[in-house]
Amino acid sequence: MNNIKQELEKIEIPKELKDRAILGVKQAKREKKRKKSYPNWILGSVASVLILGAGFTFGGSYIADAAETLINQLFGSKENLMQAYPGETQEEIGYFERHLETAKENLTEDEFNNYSQLIKEQTEIWSKVRKENREPDEKEAARLNQIGELEKSYTDKFALKEVEQYAKFSFPITKPTYIPEGYKQVDENYSIENVGEEPVVSLGFSDGKSLFWTSQEKINQKDTMEDMLETSPYEKSKTYSLNGLQFDLVSPKDGSASFKGGMRVSVPEKGYKIVIFAEVLSKEEMEKVLLSMVEK
Repeated sequence: MNNIKQELEKIEIPKELKDRAILGVKQAKREKKRKKSYPNWILGSVASVLILGAGFTFGGSYIADAAETLINQLFGSKENLMQAYPGETQEEIGYFERHLETAKENLTEDEFNNYSQLIKEQTEIWSKVRKENREPDEKEAARLNQIGELEKSYTDKFALKEVEQYAKFSFPITKPTYIPEGYKQVDENYSIENVGEEPVVSLGFSDGKSLFWTSQEKINQKDTMEDMLETSPYEKSKTYSLNGLQFDLVSPKDGSASFKGGMRVSVPEKGYKIVIFAEVLSKEEMEKVLLSMVEK
């Protein structure tokens, strides 16, 4: 599994996908402490929904006839799928089966046919690469990146519904009504790190040069800012009140940090908090983004 991840990291990727990769790195929570890596099929597809941690089980008899049929249609048999991804556990294969069912339920017939063919082609490329014990060549790498972008256009359509199969939100999901000039949303992810926790909603924005991202989660869960303070060159510099809400500001300890700073707003009466980290935005701009997410 790690070999596939290393191969992906060596691929030359387009600027927009690089932005997404950067966002993913910035949002990663204590990478070396994760209990498991991304499944290979997720790594290949740049899926919107990333289920992290361990313990997501489906029971020994979960695999339904519908899921088995979808697997057979794509790969001939479940055994062929497991040969294509030999590092995957039964748990990860079970998640993949459920993922296919969710895709079929939420996409049109044409969309699902296109999506499943992309998965099949992606698997064939990686199977060939692994069989020949090499890295993807330039043509294969370009196609894998193209497939990833096309797959994401489909997974974005049912990402929220998929993650809600594993955990429900106790807070209202909110998006900024104020976005700094020149920026547009380039990414939206829902992730669960530990069993029993609620999903985290992450939004990424870019103006083509710089990035900022927000992370919304349940108020009593350990958040991204706390992780950044533990593992990155940042320190909490100020806690203050604005419009009746508590704000926490963090800044780089020195000039080595790639992000200019971060901020967190807590909304206890609604049970959530939102963190923002930005490469170039000012304190005032970050406040405007967060206030536009909580003042509804």
